[in-house]
Amino acid sequence: MAMGGAGVAYPGLEAGVRNDAAAGMVDRRPGIFLSSTVPYGITDWQSARIQAVLGLDKNSGAGLEMAHSGLTEYREQLYRLFYGRRLGERLYLGGSADLLRVSAQEYGAATGMSFGIGMLANVLPGLWIGAHIQNPVQQKIGDETTSSLLRIGAAWKTSTILTLIAETEKALEKPVQIKTGLEYRPVEILVVRAGVRAGRTARMGFGAGLRFKNGLAFDTAAEWHPSLGLTPSASIIWRKP
Repeated sequence: MAMGGAGVAYPGLEAGVRNDAAAGMVDRRPGIFLSSTVPYGITDWQSARIQAVLGLDKNSGAGLEMAHSGLTEYREQLYRLFYGRRLGERLYLGGSADLLRVSAQEYGAATGMSFGIGMLANVLPGLWIGAHIQNPVQQKIGDETTSSLLRIGAAWKTSTILTLIAETEKALEKPVQIKTGLEYRPVEILVVRAGVRAGRTARMGFGAGLRFKNGLAFDTAAEWHPSLGLTPSASIIWRKP
């Protein structure tokens, strides 16, 4: 969120798995990522997410994601299994299987399945390319067809201090979104992020995080929508040192 929502090409697991292929970077270091968001400051709108990832061997990793979002009248739950594998020194591929359940007070509940495919490649020193497609064959939930989503992006990691990232996102029924952001680490313990996403409405993001040697990390982020207001978010991360 702090980097404008861009993450498909992010070269690592600093903020969780944003591309299934990134699970191949676990390298036997398990991790847990917990986050909570208050969309547009609406306190009745509950939104939370947990990811757990585990290295299977030196070239592959797998994980589980669970997410909940909704109000009293309408709720969504997501359950995802994902897997990533390193195919070469600079190439990672991954995939996921999703179970999505929606429920509305007056209309009942419905459940549907989908899947995703992702790729990460280190094409030049410091330069990463990422792509991910979700629900490519447009599965249905009840009578409704769920959206297909394509994300393509690039990240330039100049050093351990600075990472620049950009991404395009296209859902079939929505205009293209352009997302850009940066991550700056002035000292080992502190990470600062900022970004913007542009579509029908431009939104700005910003945030900061603390990294500790014992594997714990704390992040905060916020996104500003000019009409709907501020969406704050916070997360707790643990990765085996």
